[in-house]
Amino acid sequence: MPSKQRLSNSSYWNGKAYLNTAAEGLPLQSCVDAVQQYLTAKSHGEPGRVEFWKEYERAKQGAARLFSVDADQIALISSTTEALNTIAHSIDWRPGDEVVFTSSEFPSNIFPWVALQSRGVKLRIVHPGADGISVDDLLAQINDRTRLVTVSQVSYATGEHLNPEPLWRRVQGTPTLLCVDATQAAGRVPVDGRMADFTVASAFKWMNSIHGAAIMSVSRRALRENLLGPAGWLSAESCFADDRLETFHPRADGQRFQAGMPNFDSVYSLAAALDFHTPQTVKERADRLAPLVSQLRASLVELGLTPLVPEAPSRQAGIVPFAYESSAEMKRQLAERGIFVQGDDRRIRAALHWYNTEEDVEQYLTALGDLLDDAKVPTTRLENSST
Repeated sequence: MPSKQRLSNSSYWNGKAYLNTAAEGLPLQSCVDAVQQYLTAKSHGEPGRVEFWKEYERAKQGAARLFSVDADQIALISSTTEALNTIAHSIDWRPGDEVVFTSSEFPSNIFPWVALQSRGVKLRIVHPGADGISVDDLLAQINDRTRLVTVSQVSYATGEHLNPEPLWRRVQGTPTLLCVDATQAAGRVPVDGRMADFTVASAFKWMNSIHGAAIMSVSRRALRENLLGPAGWLSAESCFADDRLETFHPRADGQRFQAGMPNFDSVYSLAAALDFHTPQTVKERADRLAPLVSQLRASLVELGLTPLVPEAPSRQAGIVPFAYESSAEMKRQLAERGIFVQGDDRRIRAALHWYNTEEDVEQYLTALGDLLDDAKVPTTRLENSST
């Protein structure tokens, strides 16, 4: 297992259990060092931009490697929210067009589509069943008016791991585009950008980087559609084109979805993070942690709780939540014991990453058992889960 010494300020976590990477990942020391390198280059003024763009290209190469696509399919933007809104504004919507998504999506993958209703776009929302989201239910909602299907590879709410490949096969040869929000997957489980038209992921969670950078990959067929991204100097074929006062010429590659100057401090950090998170290391860590994730889920059942993540290991990633009415209070009580989880939206959510150990899980379960002994466990119904 990689040493926690790779983390910045690792000694802070001695004796504590940090189980909240799904909300905020702990930064790598190499990312902190990379930001300092950026500041050094920044202090050199405009000549420092040579180093800026070298790191930008290095980050794009790392992102392409992580998503199994080519570097020219990558855009590096500020956040998943920006990426999803960019996609929403890039499509030429017509009244009667439809968007398919699930009720388990993070609000960033709900609000852009809800807002399109004022333009006559219809929503088809799939809700979890007794065993989570059914891919068959998603497939059944796709028809000749479907313009976009957008899903999370791993749900922030339930932790369910969804394989997008059947959806990708379904939309081939049709005008329907597929978007995969991989924010809760990238850096934790393998992500394949070849299985979607758009694959997006923020870097500050499971990639252990900082805020301000997200990866967006774009399929070849989406690029051939000539979807118009934001109009800016970086998304233009040439910002000094002779006819720039009459016409905007967008780039032909993924960078057409990136309007202007990158957040270079975050880009430096991302490049360093992607040296650590490669397809091989992500797969190795996912395989190593899979038994611990299943063990945690089974232990919650033994405590009389109902986990929201499905039981099948193939449908698990790193998030193991359960419904709990007084979740904010439970989160506070666990934090007093040095155990850090997410506790909003009437659920307690633990997240296991490469720096978590069996001792962390045992510390969490022991504290949870003690606290539950002192409180009645209420039954909670959540709209974005089957519980």
